[in-house]
Amino acid sequence: MEHIEDFSDERHKAWCIQCGKTLSSVQGASNKDHVPSQCMLDKEAPENLPEVRICRECNTGFSSDEEYFVAFLGSVISGNADPKGQALKRSERILASNRKLQQDIENSLTVQKDPSGNKRVVFIPNMERILRVIVKNARGHVYFEHGQPAFGEPDHATAVPLELLSEDQADAFLTVDHGNAWPEIGSRMMERLAVTAFWGNDPDFVDGWVIVQPGVYRYTVIDDGRFVVRIIMREYLAAQVIWERD
Repeated sequence: MEHIEDFSDERHKAWCIQCGKTLSSVQGASNKDHVPSQCMLDKEAPENLPEVRICRECNTGFSSDEEYFVAFLGSVISGNADPKGQALKRSERILASNRKLQQDIENSLTVQKDPSGNKRVVFIPNMERILRVIVKNARGHVYFEHGQPAFGEPDHATAVPLELLSEDQADAFLTVDHGNAWPEIGSRMMERLAVTAFWGNDPDFVDGWVIVQPGVYRYTVIDDGRFVVRIIMREYLAAQVIWERD
């Protein structure tokens, strides 16, 4: 990915966006966090992967949930929780090294019949853990693109396979409209919109989506009086997180 400088308000950079602590109070105990988390990408992560600074406690505090997320998503895509049957290398490694996690995911598997009577494998996720990872990354996307923190619990957070959306729902989700209100001057999203408006070409920003890794992870952050974050993972899972603002 192309490197984009951030010239947004420095005053917003004093806090950990995940817990709200001032970074000066945890001096020496903060580090950079990739958004999205590298474990959610294929191994050859792009250069200049978006990153933000958060406290170390928060950075390590999501590790277990991120492992679950990657292993679960890989199992769903592969149709099984067997490490040897994984289509995704990262989920293969996680499941191979964590037998308990493999067993937990296998226990969430059920076999159901569709309306035609055909059997299909269905995994029932731990949505609390799934959404914790999604919200964590969504906060990072807001901060990285708009230079502003999204504190507190979001007002809305969902994750659903794209294939379960109706055609109209999928069209509405995939269509990104940044409207007439441009983001804060100096923010990365402002620069993305300016480049495409004047030059019409940015391989990292297509139809309003920031392409982190083609076919693997893309996101957008819309400011329409709210912060609306949409994420698509593996062109399979669609997530949306919204923070209302006064």
